[in-house]
Amino acid sequence: MSSDWEKKVNQEVENGLNAIINEIANVLKIFFFRVGLGFKKSWKNKKLFIGFFLSFLIPIAARIKSDYFLVDTKFYFKIIYFSTFIAPLFYMVIVSFVKNKEDKRNAEYRLAFEQLNFVGADSKTPILKSFIEDKGTRIDEITFESMIPIETWKSYIPQLQTSLNISIISIEQGASKRIVIIKSMAGDAKIPKYLPWDDKYIEEQEGVVVVGQTFSGNIKIDLNKSPHILSAGETGSGKSVILRCILWQLLKQGAIAYMVDFKGGVEFGLEYEKVGQVITEVDAAEKLFKYLVDENAKRLKLLRESGSKNIGEYNKKFEGEELKRIIVVIDELAELMDKTGVDDETRAKLVRIEGYTSTLARLSRATGINLCIGVQRPDAKVITGQIKNNVPVRICGRFADSKASEIVLSNTKAKDLPEVKGRFLFKLGADTVQFQAFYFDDDKHFIPNKILKLRKDEIEDKKVGLDLNKEKLIDNDLMNSVNEKFEIKEVKSMDSNIENEDDSKFENFEEQNKTENLKSTINDDYE
Repeated sequence: MSSDWEKKVNQEVENGLNAIINEIANVLKIFFFRVGLGFKKSWKNKKLFIGFFLSFLIPIAARIKSDYFLVDTKFYFKIIYFSTFIAPLFYMVIVSFVKNKEDKRNAEYRLAFEQLNFVGADSKTPILKSFIEDKGTRIDEITFESMIPIETWKSYIPQLQTSLNISIISIEQGASKRIVIIKSMAGDAKIPKYLPWDDKYIEEQEGVVVVGQTFSGNIKIDLNKSPHILSAGETGSGKSVILRCILWQLLKQGAIAYMVDFKGGVEFGLEYEKVGQVITEVDAAEKLFKYLVDENAKRLKLLRESGSKNIGEYNKKFEGEELKRIIVVIDELAELMDKTGVDDETRAKLVRIEGYTSTLARLSRATGINLCIGVQRPDAKVITGQIKNNVPVRICGRFADSKASEIVLSNTKAKDLPEVKGRFLFKLGADTVQFQAFYFDDDKHFIPNKILKLRKDEIEDKKVGLDLNKEKLIDNDLMNSVNEKFEIKEVKSMDSNIENEDDSKFENFEEQNKTENLKSTINDDYE
């Protein structure tokens, strides 16, 4: 009996010890799990990670105290003393209980999925794997893991948008069947879907233009700092509308305009020929670009001799002898760069034009000669390295092909743009921003008489634009001279009627706008 009793006691003691060991193991397991979780959270949060390093000061301070002062011999004081050496681990445990944005976001998503009863075959809601926020485009990339087929995800788009308070742009399959990637915008992110142009947007500062609006305000381009612009987009995206809007603003600021359009000048009608020159032939384009390269060299010499860093500084020093800004709008870059199927003579001319264009892109940063380039199908052969490296401002519409986006923006973000006409991405430097472009209606907003009136007092000044007759650089049968475009007599004859004509034009359009269906306008305007 005594032997059985002893065995029973020993067994109970052994069981008790095992239970204690298991509890200690569980505590240590939870402890180190929390340490790992805290380290993971602090790694993502710089402030928390700095606190991790600061926690090492506790054992250092304790050690200094033990070296210079006697540690209390009482047992519990020794426990406190030695526990300070694992203070960084305790810090990580504390951090593990701190709720960050990811934890809160995960909890919100889980609650939303539960309310929708949006569960997979395992009866579990999707797990948030990552949330990548792009502050420029405001397009977020949310990655979930679940047992829910992608077809079900797509069928739930209306419910998901409402429940998660987002606007879903696309839902794609990830690396595995369980991974789903959602491209979306916050439900409160608002960009106008239709933004008509108004001259009130024109900037007072010379060389600064606006192209549209983003979430936080107008998108501005300072040609004094970023001299060249590339606008890319598929047919109907509105890329040519942006070019004409920029052109109008610079004309209002007094710039001289040249428009290159090898499609017979259809993008720039007869109205544009009243205030600038439309180039439709290869021969004329070659002579124009050669002239501009020579003009650029002359301007660089003037800047150097006058000790001016740019055209702005030069014009401040020499009032009355200012150099006018020159804007060259190329409607379709491929027409200048694509040499496929042309004869040898034309090919040689196009090669020279490409060289002139590259030279201007590289060397006209300070001289006030700006290139505004449009391209419909971005290609490495069209957008050469010289042009891409020297055109700092990129404007890109939606492309289904990610390669086109990569060529223009050096990223694939244009593929994820909402299918809204006039919606573009703006890139200057490392930032890419989504915006709605102004809709510039030629019939309503382009009024040559306004430009002619502004120039009336400048016509007799030889420094207004390029006197092509005098320079004998471009044949008159290929393009008319600036002076022929802006005859003083013609301007004077218009003066008496200009105000009434402009007012009448605007009144007519106001009446039209009242009767037009806005939805139809939004669908068709950016063609």
